[in-house]
Amino acid sequence: MTRLTPLFLCLLLTACAVTHSHGPVPARVSRALEKTAMTRAEFEAARSTRSAPRGGSVVVPFKLEDSTPVFTARVNGMEVPVILDTGAASTMLHAATALRSGVRILELKAGVVAMQGVIGQEQARIGLMRQLEIGGWKLEGQPCLVRMHENRVPQEDGEPHNLLGFDLLARHCSHVTLDYPKQQAVFAFGGLYQPQRGVHTARATFETRLGAPFITAASGGKTWQAVVDTGSFNGVEISQEVAEMLGVEKQGRPVEGIVLVSVGGTVTSEKAGLRTVRLEEARLFGETWRGAQVDISPGPPRVGGFFLKDYRVTFDFRRRCVWLEW
Repeated sequence: MTRLTPLFLCLLLTACAVTHSHGPVPARVSRALEKTAMTRAEFEAARSTRSAPRGGSVVVPFKLEDSTPVFTARVNGMEVPVILDTGAASTMLHAATALRSGVRILELKAGVVAMQGVIGQEQARIGLMRQLEIGGWKLEGQPCLVRMHENRVPQEDGEPHNLLGFDLLARHCSHVTLDYPKQQAVFAFGGLYQPQRGVHTARATFETRLGAPFITAASGGKTWQAVVDTGSFNGVEISQEVAEMLGVEKQGRPVEGIVLVSVGGTVTSEKAGLRTVRLEEARLFGETWRGAQVDISPGPPRVGGFFLKDYRVTFDFRRRCVWLEW
């Protein structure tokens, strides 16, 4: 059985003259993971919904890398780098990370997952984390996706980042705040979110589609749906279809000299057809931006980290809206 899970993560790398590629993880990693495989019955017996704390909040510092919030979590006691990615429908670990941290996978015949990224699609395995720790927030028996492909970029240092997906946040939190200016995330487990006093606020209702939060954006009297995607390096992005609807598909200038790294592939900005255009106005979160610069890019329309990084951003699961404060 195969199901589709969107992961709209898209990272930026410069210097696209270097060799880059995308393909399956090394066979030794795949074989070692296969030895951990559980039956469906074993998987369900170990699966849990336990989460602590059940009230209050947990504050976790993060650092911005290409406008995406990266923090350190613990998987089965091992520290791993994680992107808080609201554009990812599910939490995802890279195969090597899963192997080192002792995450077991579900046997092949019990099912795989097709992960849809911005650039393409991959098949992933279903894994189970005995324990996931995010600061003082502890979860037990949590399912995750295990990515069986990798992006190979020579100048990339360290371990590739794993993803904390929107599913865990929506299931366990009353609200989650990404305070970009302070570079800290607040995971709250009760109560109704109250914006700060004495600051400007804006908000937009979100609808969960494809497992991610979509809001309505508008320009020139035309509207479209966009993912509020903390895992995307870019600012405001529109699809080719939206560009055609707005009549700007042939305008602007090409984006050159970068590499896009995503689930499903690694591709240069030239090959992906990235273009930067300027709209007379764009309406987001109930506010109007004049002369808004947006990018035409692959994947669904997105509001990414380069736009969000100037704000305190809160995903309010009780009211089902996203707040901006500044």
